[in-house]
Amino acid sequence: MLLKKKLVGAALAAVLTLSAAVPAFAHDGWSQTSAPIVAQNQVSYVELMYGNHSNEHKSYRLDGQWGSSSKVFVTTPAGVKSDITGTRFYTGEPATEETPALNNYFVASFKSNIPGAYIISTEADSVYKGADASSRTLRSAKSFVAVSDIPVLERVSALKGFAKQVSPDRAELIPQFNPAAVTPDETVSVQLLLKGKPLGSTAVDVIRRSNSEATELKTDANGVLTFKTGAADYYLVRAKPSTSEAVEGEYSTTNYEATMTFTVQNKSVKLPGTVISAKPHIYVNGSLVAASSLTIAQGTTKVDAAFIKQHVDTAYQGKGLVTLRSAAEAAGASVEYFPAVGGNQAAVAIYTK
Repeated sequence: MLLKKKLVGAALAAVLTLSAAVPAFAHDGWSQTSAPIVAQNQVSYVELMYGNHSNEHKSYRLDGQWGSSSKVFVTTPAGVKSDITGTRFYTGEPATEETPALNNYFVASFKSNIPGAYIISTEADSVYKGADASSRTLRSAKSFVAVSDIPVLERVSALKGFAKQVSPDRAELIPQFNPAAVTPDETVSVQLLLKGKPLGSTAVDVIRRSNSEATELKTDANGVLTFKTGAADYYLVRAKPSTSEAVEGEYSTTNYEATMTFTVQNKSVKLPGTVISAKPHIYVNGSLVAASSLTIAQGTTKVDAAFIKQHVDTAYQGKGLVTLRSAAEAAGASVEYFPAVGGNQAAVAIYTK
């Protein structure tokens, strides 16, 4: 009997996996992070959701799961994209002889000691073969985590690294704001790309987690949609452009699906205390370093100790940071800024690949 149950469960799981290959109008795939801001070396959990067979497919209802061929990646502040598919584990109620698996989804995870903006992307490619025609679906689902030495909203508010393009072979939503530190009633923008190019005049939905309330928007000529953030909650942004891209004998159309989630947070309580030093901390690839020891070189261009000493005292005011950013990026590095909070000075984080 136990063997029979296992076989039935495996068969139902196969059906659910196959359902991941249905055309784009049937289901959505998305991901969401357990916390938008975490401390260095703290584990971030990423839930891989699939479904929404309600509210005209504009909800958070779970129905099925990402297929076994899907991949999960995390892109670091330095722009390095790493495969974390192997960290996935299954959660939910297993299938039985009478019912399919319920409330089920996968969870992936990662942790880092390097402060900055992290982009988690889930990608899938499937072909659905119908009786009369076949179609291909390429999915891209994104969520975001800010890793910080001080894990509060004000500390990560200035991060810019979430706007990187990480899935150039498919449709992708690019936040033009910080999705880890957004609060209610902010005006924000998101850009929709298809294979790296802006996709205009395309419908995009913004869906609130708690009530599945959906706002329908359309991108402008530059693929950008602008809206005002709602109350504190999870939000899902999704777009489903279709094309006539075909491969003879394999599929006659190609459907693209792009989703991203972000969390609107209430503004945090102001931390007590005063800034204890005007000189920011300097992190290089996660390690706190002294200005006198910093050297980043590529060819004949370098950011050296003398340059840092000259500019770091004013970096927290912005002018020095701009100069530092330009020099570091010319040397092949990236720079992020962490504003001062409470009794802690500002920080400058430099990333090399």
